[in-house]
Amino acid sequence: MQVNGKWVGRAVKRGRLVSAFGGLIETTEGEWMAFLDVPSHERRPSLYRHIRAAFDEAKRQGAKVIKATCDTSIPRAEALMKHLGFEPTEETHEGKAVWICLVSN
Repeated sequence: MQVNGKWVGRAVKRGRLVSAFGGLIETTEGEWMAFLDVPSHERRPSLYRHIRAAFDEAKRQGAKVIKATCDTSIPRAEALMKHLGFEPTEETHEGKAVWICLVSN
């Protein structure tokens, strides 16, 4: 995966420790790849606002398309992807289906 230089990151901290991390990286002009690593004990509805804030920042930096993979073995992961506006594609990355979200400005 090529990185174009633009990125957005968010961390969830518990005390002095980072308990979850996610972000977006521009791979080609206007196309960004999203990632999120959240341990099961940190998964809660409030993460949605952090995800939306990162998406909004990527949009301000020129994101038109956001792609991500989804680990469907995680409870409610697929529902979250759909809630964020993602749809699955035929494309794969590291053996997982790539989901896509078209960002409206």
